Amino acid sequence: MRFPLLAYPAIGLGMAVTGAGAVAATHRPLTALALLGAAALAAELLEEPENARLREPVGPGIFRVASAVDLAAVIVLGPWRGALVAGAAALVARLVRGSWRLAAFESSAFALAALAAGYAFALGGGHNGRLLLPDDLVPLAALALVYLMVSRGLLELVGGGEAFQLDLPAAAAEAGLGAVVAIFALNHPWNVLAVVPVALAVNQAHARVRRSRRETLHALETFANIVDERDPYTYRHSIRVAAHVDALARALGYPYSDIDRLRWAARLHDLGKVAVDASVLAKVGKLTPAQWDTVWRAPRLSARLLRRFELSSAEARAVEFHRERFDGRGYYGIAPEDQPLAAHFLIVADAFDAMTSDRPYRPGLSKEEALAEIEGNVGTQFHPAVAKAFIAVQRGLNPYDALSPDEAHDLRAAAAPYRIRGRGAPEVKERPELVALGGLVAVLGGIGLHQPLLAVVGAAATATGLVIHGWVRLRANRLRRAVATALDADDRDLVFEHLSRVLESATGSDWSALVSWQEDGLSGAIEASRGEGPNEHALTSWLVREAESRDEILVASSEDFDGGAYAALPLRRENSALAGFFVLRARRHLPRHVRAALGSSLDAIGLALAERPVVAGAEAPQELAAV
Repeated sequence: MRFPLLAYPAIGLGMAVTGAGAVAATHRPLTALALLGAAALAAELLEEPENARLREPVGPGIFRVASAVDLAAVIVLGPWRGALVAGAAALVARLVRGSWRLAAFESSAFALAALAAGYAFALGGGHNGRLLLPDDLVPLAALALVYLMVSRGLLELVGGGEAFQLDLPAAAAEAGLGAVVAIFALNHPWNVLAVVPVALAVNQAHARVRRSRRETLHALETFANIVDERDPYTYRHSIRVAAHVDALARALGYPYSDIDRLRWAARLHDLGKVAVDASVLAKVGKLTPAQWDTVWRAPRLSARLLRRFELSSAEARAVEFHRERFDGRGYYGIAPEDQPLAAHFLIVADAFDAMTSDRPYRPGLSKEEALAEIEGNVGTQFHPAVAKAFIAVQRGLNPYDALSPDEAHDLRAAAAPYRIRGRGAPEVKERPELVALGGLVAVLGGIGLHQPLLAVVGAAATATGLVIHGWVRLRANRLRRAVATALDADDRDLVFEHLSRVLESATGSDWSALVSWQEDGLSGAIEASRGEGPNEHALTSWLVREAESRDEILVASSEDFDGGAYAALPLRRENSALAGFFVLRARRHLPRHVRAALGSSLDAIGLALAERPVVAGAEAPQELAAV
């Protein structure tokens, strides 16, 4: 773990706060302090160490049962004694595991967070040793939010150089569990024992989720090892590429979370080679068209495999483009502006390892010869900033010393270790039924709490949600009928034309296309279109990654295309075989009524637009002309 200088003042302050908490605990009843301290220590010992670098993008794992106990201690005992419980339990648990310096820093972070949260609870109107709901909802929210901000801010920003992930759902869960523990402890401290089994169950469930995510990645890693072992000349290739990428990302000062993602993208970048015969990979002479076709498809197959797993889906696009060139003359001809920066890390590391490895048709180059080759292709095959930084790191130099100010700024901005990430909620109009249900909860709560105003507000919200829900269903039914009318035409080109016009009116789309799909599922072509659309390679690339998605309607992310919201409808024949896609670009994501109408019409749209397979001896169908 990188241990910055800013951590030492935090340690000093945290240790002082813990000591002051111990002083504050003298001449006070010890029963609640001892029981909550024991609960906090047990929770800390059972949880996965914060400092464990799993080197796997398995998620931040922010939810902590120990944090819930810390919050309960603050409510029951007050800020200073609560800080004692949080800091002392974390310190003892971490000293058992290893480094005293890391133990001191992390325990200080929790002690300072508990102290700040305690004062936030008081400023919000709460009182130590009392918790009355719903009167104390605001103080409880302030308690949880400040604890989250201080603890995660110190651990992630100061201690780890990570991106600060404002995980409000986890904070709410910790506050809820902490409130339960506090309510039990306030009535009688020994009541806390009744909550212990629940807390243990929550902790074990959380651990099982993380364990299953790690096992998924380990399975993919085993798959990557099998691919490497098929050819003795490329044995351990992906491990070496991952090491090069890891070293470059570390030297650039990227957060651990970004380093892990880049490293695993490199580790798994060659999975698609499982479909390439080993004799083709080791062939000395020129490949035949059929052999080249299998090699050409490998990166896309890698991307498709990774896209199916949540843990690796973010790396799929970079893996697919790891055979591109910065000048756009790579495997798929992707323009430089459409290539993700992460792909260039893989491109330069993959090329360097290939050049320095022995192959059947040539011996490997020396390190300096390979670096000179990369220098000669900066700006053509390789991204200028990434290639210069890679060369500097391989030569033991500071990568930023080799970059221009603009190049250094671009790479630093890509790291962005101090950005704040939030999780946005869906628009209310997209989930009106939740508004109605939330209003109903408010009505019942208002009746139970004898709060007529709350009941009235809840009734208004329920009525609003029901009205919006009914309006969405009405619009969906209208659009469904319009789509059915558009599909009545006998000719495919007329069906495409009519359907495009209907959806243009419903969504404001300015481009639509009919994409034919190859049987291998790794390539396609725009068969007909209306308006000016994206590059065919970029469109096909997105469809390749998403073709086997479980979603009825495929929706592009902001990383796939710039400008507009893209959606694709899979076109399937009677036997469910994928024949193509109907793709459109709208000003914003498809409204709910449009998704509902299209979702219920997918089978009919597929039958109307899916090209029929050519039967031997039968006349080939007429090609659909571009509109």
